[in-house]
Amino acid sequence: MDSWAAAPADEKVAAFRVAEGIRWFEIGTNSIFRILQGSVAVIFGAAIVMSGLLPMWIGGWVILAGVATIIFGAGIAYVGFADQPIVGMVSTVTSLLWLAILGVFMWKKSMIKTMTIAR
Repeated sequence: MDSWAAAPADEKVAAFRVAEGIRWFEIGTNSIFRILQGSVAVIFGAAIVMSGLLPMWIGGWVILAGVATIIFGAGIAYVGFADQPIVGMVSTVTSLLWLAILGVFMWKKSMIKTMTIAR
């Protein structure tokens, strides 16, 4: 920041353009990451729904989280890191709740197996 302020006027434009290009590269990378993260969540959700190993609502929940994350990633691609409070919050909260719920169900299943093996 100080180097830009101290730069001569003719160099400020070039420095700003370089910084802007790096920022857009960051935005594009983050957008692709979010879209892929959401796609993986949708695939996990479909696998949970079809497997029958866990309740179907857990798979539905992660599909919702995945779709919200894909929408969030597409929004980042279009507007950058501009404020997207509703979509970002839905994406984050549903993903975190799904991870917590899945952790509890998997822990319970492992405890049941451990108790069965111990007998």
